[in-house]
Amino acid sequence: MISLIPLLSLYYPLTAQADVTPFCDIVIDVGHGGIDGGTSANGILEKDLNLAVGIKLFNELNKKSFNVGITRIDDFTLSDDSPFPTLSRHLRDLKQRKLIADELNPQMFLSLHVNWSKNKTLRGPLIIYQVTEKSYQLANLIQDQLNDYYGVKKYPQKGNPYFLMKHLEMPSIIVELGYISNYKDFQILTEESTQDELAMSIVRAIEEYMLLYPAE
Repeated sequence: MISLIPLLSLYYPLTAQADVTPFCDIVIDVGHGGIDGGTSANGILEKDLNLAVGIKLFNELNKKSFNVGITRIDDFTLSDDSPFPTLSRHLRDLKQRKLIADELNPQMFLSLHVNWSKNKTLRGPLIIYQVTEKSYQLANLIQDQLNDYYGVKKYPQKGNPYFLMKHLEMPSIIVELGYISNYKDFQILTEESTQDELAMSIVRAIEEYMLLYPAE
């Protein structure tokens, strides 16, 4: 049985029966963590930016009365809890995120990440979507909101090669919040006030999506 106490204790009683599959509106998947720092720039690690925005997004969605799950609330690697010890650390991590998503059965799964490129002029958000209609609609809404915030015009991309995009049943997207390698994006990604604004942009898109696809 996957250990979900750090996650579920935020909104489910810890005495809930283990054989009951809970349901939530949204799972926020905070990319990387622990030994896996992700990309970096100027001494700032992606894992920390993902967590900062993820917690802000979690709090704002809760204020809107959404039922929200989050894959980590601290700096740890999910692969440490994996029941598949023979797999690579990376695959253990991905499978653990899938197990959490399957357990919580949300209406949507949002995986937060930060981009990097050798080309320092590349900037702005990029939303990668699972090849389903609902995932595409969700990706478009979040891309539009973040485009408006960044002042850019970018389009979502299909996520065919990505493990979670291929194996999750619910509408799923990867939210690349910006390029840590770009000076302007770096300022947005690292300032607390602009992290708040990024989170609120995503909240607005989620509210639009929920109007299009209310819970069944």
